[in-house]
Amino acid sequence: DSSVHTNAQLAALPGHARLRARNARALAGGTRYGDVHAVGDRVFFRRTDPGAQLAKLVVREADGRERVLYDAEAGGERGPAINSYSVSPDGDRVALHTAAGGAEVGAIRFLDVATGNTLPDTLEPVWGEFEATWLASDTVAYTRMAGTDGPDPMAGMRVLLHRIDSHDDDVALLGPGAPGPSFQPQEFPLIGAAAHSDWTLGYGGGARADGRVFVARRDDVVAGHPHWRELGGYEDQLTGAALHGDLLYLLSTRDAPNGKILRIDLRGGGGLESAETLLPAGDLVLSGIAATADGLYISGQRDGLSRLLHLAHAGGAPRALALPLEGNLAGLQASGDGRAVTFALQDWFTAPAWYRADPDGIRPLGLASSTDAGAARFSRLDEQATSADGTRVPLSILLPAGAPATSPRAVLLDGYGSYGMNSAEPFYAPHAFGLLEEGAAVAYCGTRGGGERGRSWHEAGRAANKPNAHADLIACGERLVELGLARPETMTVMGTSAGGLLAPPAALARPDLFGALIANVAILNPTRLAVAPNGPNQFGEMGDPTTEAGFKGLLASDAYLRLEQADDLPDTLLLVGLNDKRVAPWFSAKFAARALDRFGDRRLVLLRTDPDAGHGVGSATDQRVTMLTDAGTFVLNRAGVEGFTAP
Repeated sequence: DSSVHTNAQLAALPGHARLRARNARALAGGTRYGDVHAVGDRVFFRRTDPGAQLAKLVVREADGRERVLYDAEAGGERGPAINSYSVSPDGDRVALHTAAGGAEVGAIRFLDVATGNTLPDTLEPVWGEFEATWLASDTVAYTRMAGTDGPDPMAGMRVLLHRIDSHDDDVALLGPGAPGPSFQPQEFPLIGAAAHSDWTLGYGGGARADGRVFVARRDDVVAGHPHWRELGGYEDQLTGAALHGDLLYLLSTRDAPNGKILRIDLRGGGGLESAETLLPAGDLVLSGIAATADGLYISGQRDGLSRLLHLAHAGGAPRALALPLEGNLAGLQASGDGRAVTFALQDWFTAPAWYRADPDGIRPLGLASSTDAGAARFSRLDEQATSADGTRVPLSILLPAGAPATSPRAVLLDGYGSYGMNSAEPFYAPHAFGLLEEGAAVAYCGTRGGGERGRSWHEAGRAANKPNAHADLIACGERLVELGLARPETMTVMGTSAGGLLAPPAALARPDLFGALIANVAILNPTRLAVAPNGPNQFGEMGDPTTEAGFKGLLASDAYLRLEQADDLPDTLLLVGLNDKRVAPWFSAKFAARALDRFGDRRLVLLRTDPDAGHGVGSATDQRVTMLTDAGTFVLNRAGVEGFTAP
């Protein structure tokens, strides 16, 4: 009933329909490409056609012909959405993960590329992020959930070995209860392989920046009897790994906040103590590595702009590769045959386009997503805010066409600040175009806890240090006021998911600075992570509430508990997907109930739910458009923008 009331109130405002049409044009007006895999002469990708609700899986053959392998909307009825997929080493089969209702818990099925037929094998339940790893043309390793019932369905995952068309039971390779390294129930076990290596990688990790790394011979893994050798633990801060032959490359931030590249010859039988430093830390913040036959490709960023380096297997000085676009590089990975890497480039107002890099250079794959026709009219302002302790915090501001930089307007300030992920780097932002078209500004604050300035930046805003990030976000809000772009009553602050530990506490600390708050699928009661689905998996990043130190650290970021002592609360919109398996919907329900009890007599507290959505992954285009429109309408309404206030 609360959501119906919220939807009706927002939809009744005169500008709502106009904003929805603009958002639909930005999000659904052109063709979008993503998740590209090159295997031999074939290229696989997800394609979302203009007006389509969900992406298709497509293969492009060597002669340029394209065929649709999976279409969730075939036959006129909407089926499960694609979450992830992987391609066999010969390019003849695809392991496709789909899930319904945005819940992300689904099944892996196998497609024959030549015929498009679905094979009988079904692997479930599987979390959507975890694609199957091909060990041979008929053998995969996959991470299976222990079940979908119980207090935490995300706990107790194991990697299993599956042979296609075999009636044998799947064999446990890694994880709780499997032979080899011990695992905590909340750890996610994963396996990786590479075309040009007889070794297999094992990982232990989760919702955190780094992981544990193991190796075993591929033949032993395929036989179902791996002998895992642990190379590094969480304390070694390993954030990336790549195999080539007997060489293992590792990206580590231990004693190197910007990252360094290590190399181990696996034939020696040693661990990290035998590693040589192939590329020491520099001023480039390293973000990813991929190994091919001709060397190692390394991505990184400086001042928010991406760089791509190439390093020969023999070592020596890295070579900087000239990128076709100055912006953000994403999705770096080796091709299935190990001869090249693929990646996407984008900036705030240029949609992602995919490229291939190999010894012949960098060239486009002909998979350039459509850029919104109006995006060229918008502009960007790069600023810095000064936090309470004097730290300079990056702030990226997107401005509407012809906007003077000192004209007050509606402003949406977004913050995340978790897992070492960047918030202020130039990613394509069609979700902001509707607000920009209405004359608003959209700003992204790169608080500590993110990865804008390397590992030390992340650690300075993580767990018990999260109050630093609160101060950073507040400083970004103050800077927007100082610049003349906003007044407190026209500014909305927003936090999504782990951003619930950031934006709501900042808004409660400074209700005089923020006129409104949006909490989107947000963690609002983190001191209760121990009893929340997917909660223990967050301990490594956020802190363990079952310990005194962890509880005290989380207490400062618990918006639900802070409500009890707060003097005021900005007008608030809570966005919830009822199928969310990452962040429990009851976080938002508890917050809404207490907020209404304490401030409902003088503050607006709106709850918007979607029964057919989860955390946002797998949502249909219309669902995303409607959610963005409702959120944008709230921003403009609270700022008093003409056309978005009640008659």
